[in-house]
Amino acid sequence: MSLLKSDEGSLATSTYHKVNMAIMALTPVAFALSPSMINMPVDLALGLALPLHAHIGMSYVITDYVPKVSKGLLGPARIVLLGVTGVTILGLGNLNLRGDGMTETVKSMWRGKKKLEENRK
Repeated sequence: MSLLKSDEGSLATSTYHKVNMAIMALTPVAFALSPSMINMPVDLALGLALPLHAHIGMSYVITDYVPKVSKGLLGPARIVLLGVTGVTILGLGNLNLRGDGMTETVKSMWRGKKKLEENRK
């Protein structure tokens, strides 16, 4: 399985489905454990699993729809997708290692400003 052709073959489909199951299992665990240091490995795993899942899924979309516009754009579209996936993994890694983590960041959207400031102390 190539990173540029991550939608080809049974390994890609199997990986896509296994990562999907891991995301479904880890997401409620992350919300239950957060805020705690125990949640950091879960956030790190999700920070890899979510971009990988999105990368493979978008590869399917690119394979299906880009050739309808231009067959010559298929390669460049895959390269752009790989770049976006790489930047996403780096950004989520930064958030998880230097910031509040993915789970706390998402949870902060439902908290009031006062509650958010209390959690940062």
